Amino acid sequence: MSKAADGRGRRRGVLRIVKFALASSIGFLIAEAILVLGVLALYHTTKVPGITSSSLAILGLDALAFGVGVTAAFVINERVTVRGLHRGGASWLVRLGKYQLAALLGNVLIVVIQLALLATISLSPVFGSVVGAVVSYPVTYAVSMYFVWRVHPLRDEQP
Repeated sequence: MSKAADGRGRRRGVLRIVKFALASSIGFLIAEAILVLGVLALYHTTKVPGITSSSLAILGLDALAFGVGVTAAFVINERVTVRGLHRGGASWLVRLGKYQLAALLGNVLIVVIQLALLATISLSPVFGSVVGAVVSYPVTYAVSMYFVWRVHPLRDEQP
């Protein structure tokens, strides 16, 4: 492969990371809106009384919010981020299932960070999920590209 072709492949890989980040951000904003509205509906404020009295309610809200947000991000990624790239021959529904599983890894990390910040410094889950999302992004991206769409995370080639 020539240096020029290699450079174009890297640029496309960086562009794909940016597109994935935008799709993930839209999905995250949808999830965050559901979480904020749910916390406001339950507690009439974004402050949560404490981990012991609220963790089950927060986990339920997280499950709903992440399920909807991840599905939105998947649809955007299918239409924009990986359009035209090899997808491993799997059907749309199979890819959605794989993407949900890949995102589950990131979402578990988000929830652990979210609840840890609530328990240690009483940081609202609304803000704790933002910290968790930033930490989990690289993992979710790499796992999604490799296992869902069978594309190298940084280049336009199969792993």
